[in-house]
Amino acid sequence: MQAIRDLGVTRLSLGIEHFDDHVLEVNGRAHRSKEIQRAYAFAREIGFPQINIDLIAGMVEETEEKWRETVAKAVALRPDSVTIYQMEVPYNTDIYQQMKAEGKLAAPVADWETKRAWVDYAYAEFEKIGYTVTSGTTVVRDPAKVKFEYRYGLFSGADILSIGVASFGHLAGVHYQNSHDFQPYVDAVNAGQLPVHRALTPGADDRYIREFILQLKLGSVSAAAFTKKFGRDPHAQFAAPLATLRQGGFLVENGDRIGVTRPALLQIDQLLHSFFKPEHNTGRYA
Repeated sequence: MQAIRDLGVTRLSLGIEHFDDHVLEVNGRAHRSKEIQRAYAFAREIGFPQINIDLIAGMVEETEEKWRETVAKAVALRPDSVTIYQMEVPYNTDIYQQMKAEGKLAAPVADWETKRAWVDYAYAEFEKIGYTVTSGTTVVRDPAKVKFEYRYGLFSGADILSIGVASFGHLAGVHYQNSHDFQPYVDAVNAGQLPVHRALTPGADDRYIREFILQLKLGSVSAAAFTKKFGRDPHAQFAAPLATLRQGGFLVENGDRIGVTRPALLQIDQLLHSFFKPEHNTGRYA
C-alpha cells in the first residue's frame, strides 16, 4: 500500500466483503476480520485521499443477523464510499463446479428478494449518517468530494487500461479482456507481448446501448446528452424497454432526466436486459 501511495494512487478499494470470519472462510476468502481492521487503519495512516470498501450481500451461510452486524461495522469505519454487491455464482467459480458435481440447480446463497432487501437495509443505515446512494451498488460519504471521475469517464466511453489477469479494458474504441489464467498472462508479458485474450470493436448501436445502460446504473441519464452525442433521442431509441419500466412502476421521468426508482436500482442489472440486443440477452457469463 505504501508503494502504490508513493506512486500517486489516490483511490484505494478494499475487498472486505464481510466481517464474519466463518462467512469469509466458507466463501473461500483469504483474509479474516483482524486483517481488515489492520489494513484499513494503515491505509488511513498513510493518507489515501479516498478509501472505498466492498461488501457482498447474500454470501454462502449469510444470515440476517450476520449481515446487520457487518453493516454496523462498515458504518463504524466511516469509509469515503462503500460498494455493495449482491452475491452471484458465475460458471467459472469453485462453488458452481461443486453445484454441478452434486447435481444442484440452485446456488447455496440467499434468493434475490432477500439480497435486495439486505442491500436496501445497508443503504438506509448509511443514509442515516449522511451518506448518499449514487448508483445501484454505491453509497458515498461526500458526493461533492468523492466524484468517481474514473467511473463517469468509463461509463461515457473513455479509455481505461486493464492490468491483471482477466481484467477488462477499453482503448481507442476497442473493448478487450486479458488472459483468463495466470500462466498465459505471465508468459505473454515476459515475452514482451500484450496478454490480450479477446477483443471486440463495438458498432455505433452497441456503443449507444453500452453507454446508456452503464449510466442508468447511476440512477438516471440525460436524454439531451445522448441525443447530442449519438443523434438519437433515447426516448425513441429505447421506446419499448422504457415502456416496460414505466408499466412496472420503475421509471422516473423528470424533464431531461430518465431515471429509475430505488426498487429498480436494487435490481438494475436484471432490468437492463430489456435494453440489450436479442443476441446479447443471455444469462450466461464467466
